[in-house]
Amino acid sequence: MIRHLALVLIATSTACAYAHVGSGEVAVVRTPDGVQQKVFPPGDWHIGVFDHAMKYSVRSQEREERLDVQSSDGLGITLDTSIRFHPIANEVVALDQELGQEYYAVLLGPTLRSQARRVVGRFKPEEIYSTQREVIERQIREGVEAAIKGRHVELEAVLVRNVALPEQLQAKITEKLAQEQEALKQAAEDQEKLTATKAEAERQTIQANAQADAARVQAQGAADASRIAAQAAADGKRLDGQATADYQKLIQSNLTPAMLRLREIDAERAFASSPSAKLVLMGGAGAHTLLDLRGAGDAKSGAYP
Repeated sequence: MIRHLALVLIATSTACAYAHVGSGEVAVVRTPDGVQQKVFPPGDWHIGVFDHAMKYSVRSQEREERLDVQSSDGLGITLDTSIRFHPIANEVVALDQELGQEYYAVLLGPTLRSQARRVVGRFKPEEIYSTQREVIERQIREGVEAAIKGRHVELEAVLVRNVALPEQLQAKITEKLAQEQEALKQAAEDQEKLTATKAEAERQTIQANAQADAARVQAQGAADASRIAAQAAADGKRLDGQATADYQKLIQSNLTPAMLRLREIDAERAFASSPSAKLVLMGGAGAHTLLDLRGAGDAKSGAYP
């Protein structure tokens, strides 16, 4: 009997169990002596018969929360929210010791509700319903992050999926938003008309300036043409006068007394050959000669001193 009991004790002391840790999980092993300070990653692990493996999912997890909060004026509002999170894998031993596997119920859920009440209480119902939803999400997330810092859980997001107001108030807010949208639309149309009017006025101004510039250029061109024509006429007269003067100067420089006398004789002969010529007074070299050209060619001529 004693021998049998000894064999059982030996078998028990040398027996072991297996812990299977799946993908996306880590495990913490609790022994009769306490928690092992080791995080067990995915795989199959030998543990003692009396040991127990506590498994934690380290994948992203999401919980939905319907929160009853109050606005700044005390109106009750319901928020449909969701929160995404995951444990920090290498801090799971501390998480197990401080909060345990129910860490969401102990830490995250209460923190989310508290921060939502704190943040929403700063806003009016119409702001919560319309314009400030993203601001509310951000402020709730920041508040939760600050509250769980160092508590071995990573916060990924806080989303406000829906805001439920009392039906009567929601109808008023919807009507008010519709009026604001209509006012914005009308303002946009007015601005568009004003822009079109300004554009047309600017176009007319540009066209008028262009016409004025064209008229000015045309007038300047006509004036330049008149000036150029007058200058050309003046230059022509000047050149003509200069040519005449140069011609006379050339003639005068080439006329000798003998040539002048020869020209004079030619002129006298041409005059004498005229049928109406009778008497010709000729002079040259200081003397004058009177010729009787009556009947020239067959009558006797005489000279009178």
